[in-house]
Amino acid sequence: MVLRIVGLKEEDQYGKVDEPFTPDWHKYISKSSFALNDEPILFGDGSRMNNTARPGIIKPTGTVESKVDLKTIGHLFRAFLDQYEFSEDTENGVNIHEFWGAESSGLASFTGIATFDEFAKIVYGMMLNSLKLEVSDEAMTSSEEWIYKTQKTINVDESSFEILTNNDAIPIMFYDVGVEIDGADAPGIVTSFNFEGKNNLNVDKTVGLNSRAPQIKARAQKRELTVSLVSTLRPETVELIKKAEHGEAKDTPSECKIYKMDLKVIIAACENAKDKCEITFPKCVVKVDYEGSESDEIETTFNLTGLGTGSVTKADGTSITTDMYVKLVNDVDEIAPSSP
Repeated sequence: MVLRIVGLKEEDQYGKVDEPFTPDWHKYISKSSFALNDEPILFGDGSRMNNTARPGIIKPTGTVESKVDLKTIGHLFRAFLDQYEFSEDTENGVNIHEFWGAESSGLASFTGIATFDEFAKIVYGMMLNSLKLEVSDEAMTSSEEWIYKTQKTINVDESSFEILTNNDAIPIMFYDVGVEIDGADAPGIVTSFNFEGKNNLNVDKTVGLNSRAPQIKARAQKRELTVSLVSTLRPETVELIKKAEHGEAKDTPSECKIYKMDLKVIIAACENAKDKCEITFPKCVVKVDYEGSESDEIETTFNLTGLGTGSVTKADGTSITTDMYVKLVNDVDEIAPSSP
């Protein structure tokens, strides 16, 4: 039995890859599923029984859940965001991967592999429709929803199947994650961070006459970014609550102001000082929820929605306007297809 893993490799051409297929890495997963969703179409007409069946449309989807590490997470950001730039920091001996959201509706596609004990699926034309990152009191986890073009089922032999894992790819824990708001440490004790991003890929426009399956790459529609922070209620939290509720740090609601905050999530595993990831949402609107219940300690939940009007300075010193920017530093090579 082959261990349950997934692997990814960016495609040079949508839905096609040179064989034999070799991913950039394999990663152990918590859950994975890939299905064609090809429900048969049944006809009965005037009969009380179905008497005809025809194949239905194919709109494949996949889900993957796993622990986050700083060696493989770059592929998820490459798939989710439409801009990517790679550079080498020769002075510090690391590579810099930068990802950010812009206006392109054409996202990168990937070929993947997923093992299911006795067999594996090679999945072509994978595109990331949604990405969730969550961390509270254990490891940070990612949940991905993919769409894809087609698949190939292959038998696998444990004795000959080579697993391409990186021993330095350690799971990120809650104590590896820090949060900054408007350039300063978040007030109170932040007990959880949740991010959800959606690309709203237009799958319906990929399948037309003369084909059951997707014929072209889906285009991304509106990008939705939501972030949730849960914090203990402390005196230093009150000012942020006022800003969220009143639009500014005043005791009464503003006539017309809305508070927009800068959020940065900093991830760095203490075992490897060179690897680091910064996720920046340069401008977000925020709402706050809290409730007093008997003598229980009050928690505040800050719900943020990203705006595309914030600016970020990239590694080369240039400024970009975006709703989300990621700077990932590690020793992983450029994320790219096998051939130019």
